[in-house]
Amino acid sequence: MEEHWGEFAKQNIKLEVEFAPAPDALVLLATGKIDAMVSGPSANVLNAVAQGSEVRMVAPGAIEPEDSVNGWYVSKAALDGKKFDVSMLEGQTLASSSGVAGPPLLTLSQALEEEGLTLADVNISSMKQTDTVIALENGAVFGGTASQPNTTVILEADSGEMFARSAPLDYPSVSLMFGPTLLSDNTAVGEAFVLALLNTYKNHMQGDWLHDEKNIDLIAEVLETEKDLLLTVPSSLYPTTLAFPTDYIESYEEVFRQMPDVLSYDEDTTVAARVTESSFMDFANGK
Repeated sequence: MEEHWGEFAKQNIKLEVEFAPAPDALVLLATGKIDAMVSGPSANVLNAVAQGSEVRMVAPGAIEPEDSVNGWYVSKAALDGKKFDVSMLEGQTLASSSGVAGPPLLTLSQALEEEGLTLADVNISSMKQTDTVIALENGAVFGGTASQPNTTVILEADSGEMFARSAPLDYPSVSLMFGPTLLSDNTAVGEAFVLALLNTYKNHMQGDWLHDEKNIDLIAEVLETEKDLLLTVPSSLYPTTLAFPTDYIESYEEVFRQMPDVLSYDEDTTVAARVTESSFMDFANGK
C-alpha cells in the first residue's frame, strides 16, 4: 500500500518487501542481510537477544479489535458433542504455526490459568495453519490457532469453536524490528522509517480504514484476495502515538518459562528489558 499512500517515499525511503518464515528472517536481520522485519514477541527473539544479537523491537504494530476472530479454536469433531470447558485441554495436542516459540501461547496460558493449568499441561504441535484447519475439521488435533482467511473456512464449516484470542486486547500482535543496519549504522534512516510508519498509521489506518472505499479495492488487489472476504474482516486498530504496553515482553518471557528448554538462557536471567528500543518511537512521537 506504500505505492498508494507514499509516507515512506516522503522520507526518501524505498521499501523492498521479502517474505520469509520468522525464524529465517530473524537470522537475516541479525546478520544485516535485511534491515527490518515484522514479527511477534517470540522465544526466538528473546533467545537471539540473550545471545547478543543486535536485534530490537522498535515500534508496535496493530492491535486486533475486540471482535477479532483470530485466535485459538477447539475442534468440534474432537468435542464429539460435549460442551467445551478449558479443563478439557489438559493432556491434549494443540496446533500452532509457530510451535512452542510463538506469541499466541500467551493467551493460551491465560485461558489455562483459569483452571489451574499451565502450558506444561498441553502438547503444542508445530503445524501450518492450512493443515490446522483440516486437523480441526477431522479431530486430528484437539485445538489450534487460526487467523484470517483460515478462520473463515473454520466458521463456514462450523468445525471449530473459538476459546481464546490470539493476543490480549491491548497488546499489538506484531511489532517492527530493526537489525544492526538501522539500529547502529544508519540510525537517522531508522528514525525516518519509524516516523513514516507512524504517519501511515495516523493518516491512512484509523477508524474503519480497511472498509473505506478508497482502500478496500486496493488492499484486495495487493493481498490477492476477494473484496467480499475483506468485508467480513474487522479493521485492526493502529496507534497514533507509539508505545509498547507495560511489561509487554516480560509477560511473554514468563509464559515461555512454563515449558522446558524453550528459552536458551538461565532461569534467573531476564532479557526482556533489552528486547525493545524506545528511541525511535520517541523521535517519531516528537519527544
